[in-house]
Amino acid sequence: MRHRILAAMLAVSALLLPACGDDGADEPSPSPDEPSSTAPSGEEPTSPPEPSGSAPTDEPGGSWPTGDVSAPFTGTVPPVPILLDVRVGAHPDEGFDRVSLEFDALPGYEIGYEPSIVYDGSGEPVDLGGEAFIQLVFNPAQAHDDSGEPTLDDPPVQPVDVGYAALDSYVLNGDFEGYVSVGLGLTGKVGFQVGSFQQDDGDHVVHIDLARP
Repeated sequence: MRHRILAAMLAVSALLLPACGDDGADEPSPSPDEPSSTAPSGEEPTSPPEPSGSAPTDEPGGSWPTGDVSAPFTGTVPPVPILLDVRVGAHPDEGFDRVSLEFDALPGYEIGYEPSIVYDGSGEPVDLGGEAFIQLVFNPAQAHDDSGEPTLDDPPVQPVDVGYAALDSYVLNGDFEGYVSVGLGLTGKVGFQVGSFQQDDGDHVVHIDLARP
């Protein structure tokens, strides 16, 4: 009887020995330097959040204002600020055309849309190319010296056609009793911005940037 019990115990021990081995000994363990790229079961892998809002669709200058702009004169007279130069340029990469007026001192100004441009003093209409018009008026200011000679090398008293995307033409339509007027002919009504700065030589520049359509 004892021999039968001992034989049965030996048989059970033989069956249990394989079950006590290390089943995972032959499987490579995950490297701590390589995080898993698999999402937990039942969940999609996450992605970085999308930026909120939408990208702007306006071209540069497309939302600029069209209302009148003015700045008061803050200096003293005499002397009266003198217009020294008028420059225009196209800036397609920046999205605007620019008109720059250089003075030896900073005048006050009023700038805005008008239905037409006329010569100061006479009131005669200016045959200025364009579909919309902006009038620049500087005061106090003058475009001549004490002898009455123009301070511009070639005063644009007749319209000058440039044919830019926004700026079609311009004209010096007034130098009369302390007022200097410059008219702009545009290809259509566009937004604009006005700014000013002082150059290293001390002169001041007032510039008008016109949004290119």
